[in-house]
Amino acid sequence: MTLGERIKVILSERNLKQVDFATTLGVSANYVNLLVNGKKDKISETLAKLIEETYGYSARWIMSGEGDKISTPSLTTIKIEFIKKIQKMSDEEIAALLAFSKSFDNIKDEFGLKD
Repeated sequence: MTLGERIKVILSERNLKQVDFATTLGVSANYVNLLVNGKKDKISETLAKLIEETYGYSARWIMSGEGDKISTPSLTTIKIEFIKKIQKMSDEEIAALLAFSKSFDNIKDEFGLKD
């Protein structure tokens, strides 16, 4: 699969137009068009990492087609994102989340699942 085909996959799976993809990444729509149409066959590591951070596709996969397509964020990144979301929640939303967490713990206990 070429770089252009990989970019097409991202656009298709995220239901994005080239212009929206370009705007989000801070590049020109023409540049994205050149990538998609195979007229540019390389992408900078910086841009690949930005796509990874923004859309969740592995920079390695974007650049070379190798490895997993979807990036697995580090646990630290996930925790930071979760904490940011909690900070924006109302007290009622936090209480509901805590109740869900407790019920999940009960289900794990019932089925003998370990933490």
